[in-house]
Amino acid sequence: MNLRQIIKLPEYKKYKYKPLYYDKRKEILDAKIQKAKDKKEDIEKGEYRPDFKGKFRSSYRREITKKQKRTAKIRFFLLIIFFSVLAYIIIQKSDVLGKIFDVFLNK
Repeated sequence: MNLRQIIKLPEYKKYKYKPLYYDKRKEILDAKIQKAKDKKEDIEKGEYRPDFKGKFRSSYRREITKKQKRTAKIRFFLLIIFFSVLAYIIIQKSDVLGKIFDVFLNK
């Protein structure tokens, strides 16, 4: 009799490790290639409709809002400066304004 038949020896476990590697550029490139293939298939089927109009409008809207926000901030700071200077003048000249109000109120 063979010794291996009597005593069952454990087999070695094989470890199949596949290292994970994420390549962002490759993922983006694969997505673009797949999008181009889908577009080509749609063109061949006659189902393709370009979406230039929507892309242009959305990017234009974003640009307008950026410009509007910037001008609104500038306008806000100019108003703050204007009102602070006005308040300073009023505080400094309060004795003159008090006399003017007394003259108008006593008439």
